[in-house]
Amino acid sequence: MTELGTLPAKIAKYQEVIKNTEVYRKAWDESLKTKIIDTLSQLIADTGLTAEIELREELRNMEAVVMSLGVEPSGIYEPVGDKFRKKLYKSNGMLIFQQLYNGKIIVMMAYPHIEEVAKPKPPKTLEIIRPDELTDGYLLRYLETFFTEIIEWEDYDDDAPQTTIGFNNGFQNNGLLKESN
Repeated sequence: MTELGTLPAKIAKYQEVIKNTEVYRKAWDESLKTKIIDTLSQLIADTGLTAEIELREELRNMEAVVMSLGVEPSGIYEPVGDKFRKKLYKSNGMLIFQQLYNGKIIVMMAYPHIEEVAKPKPPKTLEIIRPDELTDGYLLRYLETFFTEIIEWEDYDDDAPQTTIGFNNGFQNNGLLKESN
């Protein structure tokens, strides 16, 4: 028989990973999903935050809990002729907890953006964790990180040491800006 080298160890690791996927998915269904929803709901109730929580269940075992700060008129508009204004809407950002294919949880945030003013900044991954790692302390840390990033986006000015937030490289060519000659 041929020497198998590290193959038996790799197969054992593979079987462990497959078993973990089943365990992680079960944890999501039995407790984690509810814990996230309850914690976010309590935050909204305790702080008076305007936010909505949505459970996205289009794909089983890849569900997501989304806390959205909503969409609203941005206060920016494009004049259309002499009598009309096209209002531009602003998405205020989202905090997302989603199952991955392997049962682990990816925690992401979607930045605010104003339609037609700039391309939305790509979502930011805060962390990928195993279900048993999602403690109350971790949830609080994700919420604090989320609001720190949202505040920086909303309060952006040139005093900030980082590059532009939310507007990438300035205004995209949406027809509102006049080209310089």
